[in-house]
Amino acid sequence: MKDINFFEPYIEKREFKLDKKLIFFSIVSFMVLLLITYFIYNAVLIRYESKIVANLRATAEDPNTLEKVEAIKEKEVEVNEFRISVEKISQLDKTIEGRDLVEESLLRDITSKMPEDLSLTSLSIQNGELNLVGISKDKWSIAEFEKGLESLDIDEDIFISNISLQDSHYIFSINLRLRDEEYDGE
Repeated sequence: MKDINFFEPYIEKREFKLDKKLIFFSIVSFMVLLLITYFIYNAVLIRYESKIVANLRATAEDPNTLEKVEAIKEKEVEVNEFRISVEKISQLDKTIEGRDLVEESLLRDITSKMPEDLSLTSLSIQNGELNLVGISKDKWSIAEFEKGLESLDIDEDIFISNISLQDSHYIFSINLRLRDEEYDGE
């Protein structure tokens, strides 16, 4: 029989030996487990994303949603047409302001030269000519008005084209050709 030596493990050192097959199978099984986990994660993620896509497709293909989209597109077209119209109106307004022949100050000046017993019935502008038609109680008021207009220095040529007596008052027409500063049209 052999004696038992309790100190034998301390006397000799054992070497730890790794089995290559065990290491290889451990690494391979870890990789397989990792791949399986990755595939399962991707499958779950794909299923989740597919549900989201299906919900979005159902929403996009819903007849109510399509009707709303069409209504919005029609409104957008109307808004774009309205914007274009507003831009055109704005441009026309600027053009009209640029070609504004009778300013408020000119009208104020003309009315300031009117005698008390004279009144204007119409005022028209055409190709740089201002045509005034009015009513007066006497010829002297018409002459005074014409002299007052000459003093404004807005005209190249001024003349009274017509004076006629109707009932107890005179109807008259005065034509003024405006200066180039007042009228810059063609």
